[in-house]
Amino acid sequence: MANVLREDEVSTETIKRLFEQAFFKTKLDKDGDLYITDGLDFPIWVIVDEEQKLIRFTTWARRDADSKESRPYSETDSNFLNQRIILPSFHVDQADNPRLFASYFISYDEGVIDSHIVNLARRFAGAFAYGGNTLDQQNPIDVVH
Repeated sequence: MANVLREDEVSTETIKRLFEQAFFKTKLDKDGDLYITDGLDFPIWVIVDEEQKLIRFTTWARRDADSKESRPYSETDSNFLNQRIILPSFHVDQADNPRLFASYFISYDEGVIDSHIVNLARRFAGAFAYGGNTLDQQNPIDVVH
C-alpha cells in the first residue's frame, strides 16, 4: 500500500530505505547522493534538493574508448532523444569524450507518494537505457562511471 511521505520526512536516508525495501542495491556517493547500482535498467542517482523541494533523478554514460562505435555523443543525439522519449531530459557535455546525461525532477512540496518515487525511478532508468540503445543498436551504451 502506498504511503504519503510528508514534506519533512523526505530525505536522502528516507529515500535510501525506500529503495532498499524494494530490493534495490544502493549506496551513498562521496557527495552524499543516493546511487542506485542494481535493480533498475540502468544505474541512477537520486538527489534531494531540500531548498527547492525537488527529487532529482539523474544519470550519464559515455561511449567506451574501446567500443566499435567510436563516434562520441553529440547535441544531435540528445536532441533526437528529447524529441522521442518523454520522461527524461537529455543533454551532452562538451568534454573530450562527451557524456550523454539525463535528468528528471519531481516535487515533494506538501508531500509525495513513496511508490511514485520508485515507479518514476524505474521509468527514468528504463527510458535512459532505451534512449542510449536507440542511438546505437549494435553497441549498447557502456556504463563507464
